[in-house]
Amino acid sequence: MRKGDLTRLIRILGMLGSDHDGERAAAALAADRLVRGSGWTWWDLLAPARVSRPFRSQWMDPFTDRLAAADSRMRQLRSENARLQEEIRRLKRRLDLRTRPFRPADDRPSAAA
Repeated sequence: MRKGDLTRLIRILGMLGSDHDGERAAAALAADRLVRGSGWTWWDLLAPARVSRPFRSQWMDPFTDRLAAADSRMRQLRSENARLQEEIRRLKRRLDLRTRPFRPADDRPSAAA
């Protein structure tokens, strides 16, 4: 129903509370004519709106198990994380060896002592 028709209907329905029988009857008749003239029924106006299901914008593959896919990705990330941590340890060892002061062989403590 158009906004203007709806505003008119609200004003007409407000007259149903009149103290005069004729005014109430005329308001009811005018409201019914307005609704039917707009191509609507009272059921269309007063029935509760149907809740529509949300539109799925994403196609769902019935053969994809999302939980298994997420679990697989977690395993991949843990493996990559472990590999990167090992690389960090290896690079730290190399850096430590380069930053140590050079000590000639005769300055080193002997193993026999």
